Amino acid sequence: MTILEKVNLTTGTGFASGPCSGNTGSVPRLGIPSFCLQDGPNGVHATDFVTHYPSGLATGSTFNKALMYLKGKAIGREFRGKNVHMALAPVVGPIGLKAQGGRNWESFGADPYLQGVGGGQMVKGMQEEGVVAVVKHFIANEQEYFRQEGEHPADIVASISSDIDERTLHEVFMWPFADVVRAGCGGIVCSFNRVNGTYSCENSYLLGKMLKEELGFQGFVVSDWGAQHSGVNSALAGLDMSMPGDIYDEWLEGKSFWGSSLTKAVYNNSVSQERLDDMASRILAPFFASAGLYLPMENEVPNFSSWTLDTYGPQFPIQKTGPIVQQNKHVDVRSTFGDDIALGLAREAIILLKNEGNSLPIRKNIRKMLVAGLGAGQDPDGLNCRDGTCSNGFLTSGWGSAAVRNALTITPFQAIAQKAHLRGILVEYNHNNWNLEAIDEMQEVDMAVVVVNAASGEGHIEIDGNYGDRKNISLWHNGDELIKHVAEKCSRTVVIVNAVGPVDMEPWINHKNVVAVLFTAPLGQFGGVALAEVLFGEVNPSGKLPFTIAKKKLHYVPLVTESEDEEPHDDMKRGFYLDYRYFDKHSILPRFCFGHGLSYSEFVFSDLRIKEKNQPLQFLSPGKNYLPVTSRNKEDNRDPEEALFPENLQRQPGFIYPYLEEESLSDLDEEDFSYPPGYSTTHQSTPSTAGGGLGGNPSLWTQVYDISARVTNIGRYGGAYSVQLYIEFPNSEFISPPKILRGFDKVYLEPHLNGTVHFPILQRDLSVWNTEKAQWVIQKGVYRISIASSSEKVELYGEIDLSG
Repeated sequence: MTILEKVNLTTGTGFASGPCSGNTGSVPRLGIPSFCLQDGPNGVHATDFVTHYPSGLATGSTFNKALMYLKGKAIGREFRGKNVHMALAPVVGPIGLKAQGGRNWESFGADPYLQGVGGGQMVKGMQEEGVVAVVKHFIANEQEYFRQEGEHPADIVASISSDIDERTLHEVFMWPFADVVRAGCGGIVCSFNRVNGTYSCENSYLLGKMLKEELGFQGFVVSDWGAQHSGVNSALAGLDMSMPGDIYDEWLEGKSFWGSSLTKAVYNNSVSQERLDDMASRILAPFFASAGLYLPMENEVPNFSSWTLDTYGPQFPIQKTGPIVQQNKHVDVRSTFGDDIALGLAREAIILLKNEGNSLPIRKNIRKMLVAGLGAGQDPDGLNCRDGTCSNGFLTSGWGSAAVRNALTITPFQAIAQKAHLRGILVEYNHNNWNLEAIDEMQEVDMAVVVVNAASGEGHIEIDGNYGDRKNISLWHNGDELIKHVAEKCSRTVVIVNAVGPVDMEPWINHKNVVAVLFTAPLGQFGGVALAEVLFGEVNPSGKLPFTIAKKKLHYVPLVTESEDEEPHDDMKRGFYLDYRYFDKHSILPRFCFGHGLSYSEFVFSDLRIKEKNQPLQFLSPGKNYLPVTSRNKEDNRDPEEALFPENLQRQPGFIYPYLEEESLSDLDEEDFSYPPGYSTTHQSTPSTAGGGLGGNPSLWTQVYDISARVTNIGRYGGAYSVQLYIEFPNSEFISPPKILRGFDKVYLEPHLNGTVHFPILQRDLSVWNTEKAQWVIQKGVYRISIASSSEKVELYGEIDLSG
């Protein structure tokens, strides 16, 4: 490939200068089309005739590995049907450190192990269906406030810096990325924020040492949209693809840190050809490395436009230029398979937090019901608002790039009313959260269902003073007062909280008439159907909280909203004691703990077994030496005049090209560029002890124990149950949280039947990061094993003794 061809692969064509969220240049000579990168983790973003799947947080709430994998297959199939080549999914960062974080709903929950399993399963499913999984966001992008210069607040000159120590970085924030790399993900998105003072997308320690060397990542690193802040520095640090190609906040002006600037950098030797070869190779590698992927043909191009739903229009609809072309073929990629997975996820994501007196499922003696709250109905602005900003109704998603157009949404009120009608139940409905007097005028009811919400999203969109992140953890739309008012009128009040994360329940949770509480993260298009099925007992709830709900706001990690200077910093010491680990460390009783979720049935546990499969290693040995570099035919012609802008090519406004301009030729003979200290293009032959394979040292992925237990359903209802395994590490020089999630398994059991849950324990599950030795180690001592229904409710205890 020529220099121009390789540069064309690495650089986006510019904002809206192609049909997808991001578009690379093409290589027509080799039949390589412009690669389409499209959001997002819950379905194909910004197009029609697609399925809106439950959010990442809802997916994590299922604690069901099989469903996580099937979600990957289902959305992968739809991306492929739209001829998307690279899907920007799944999300395993943010890690969920801050309850108010705007994008927590996109990832799987506030635990590295849960995030890693969910991300790895989705990657496998997606890539089996022929689309490259590009995982977001590397790394520690935990809030939207201060995320970008030019966004809110506007008085900063640099994005917020997440300041993290080595052990926390390895054991918490980087943990799930090891899982997705192990699963073979083709791409990883570097985040907007800085890490320890350096932008993620030009942080050579993060990208070069940790991700590509230590985790053995073989794919490409792509900038989040506008997260690139330099040209040569980002290339040398390990960035492989710039998206959407433009310089941040200078959209549609054709300006880029790369494009022609990267071509110039290669010709003047400030970026080596070896580095450019590496960038291009990494972008192409996923298509040859995975059995489910193949290099798309020239005619396998997107059949939709992210920028318009019109069938025909100008080639560049935002710029309003170019010939009239067919923008959208309106290909219907929905299927029975996709519907089944979306509905199955929604059903298993619903969490029963409270159920006093077995008030749910709804009994046959209920004759009149009230459904209250605008959260039970449709937003008056419709099913689809720009980027999912409809928040005045039932939430199918948060807002931003992970939002998906709803082809159809049955609201909780519609689904509840339909099922109530079949039982002969009369249903009243009040959708006004502020006109509480209207509730008083309604007839007396036997049961009330109140649906309340709280939303969040990306920082470039503001709703009611919420700049992506939530400004507090309260319910929206007067929800607390609505619940209390209804509860005063009805002795059997059921509350459904439809939210993007933890909310403050203290104003009403102990009200004597609030008999049941359900929590749901955004559930996609089938959320209302699934909720009604759970309420009426057609589905037994089996969701588990993927975070902790506190009694006091001070127990959450606060957002950083003030800075002493224009370069804000965020001390992430609390990251090591993420979520339930903090509550355990300080013996704080939460309102509802991590992993909590009730069932209509009752399950008991027995027969804990711990079998050694392989002897755990206290210290790891380095992996095998790397293979030698594959020789490539170098381009002999380095005449920069061959890279000049073609005279016969018509320029399009805002489009980013790889070509040099005539006036730039005089700049190519400048003195030698001074590379950063330690920079080298020499191929490393020996891995570090921590590295040596996909996801790190191969020994980390060796199963050392198989732990199993028997679960019996002694209740009246059939249902699924998620069992969790926590490990308490021995007291030593490496102080660890009181316990850490290291396994979960879900089993479906009819009444009076039993089944076995299995937890494969890997070398890495018992390891801690030794900063001094820069490697994973296993300590000597006794490891306490807890088979649990939640982080607080232990069912069985066992021990692994590694004292010898």
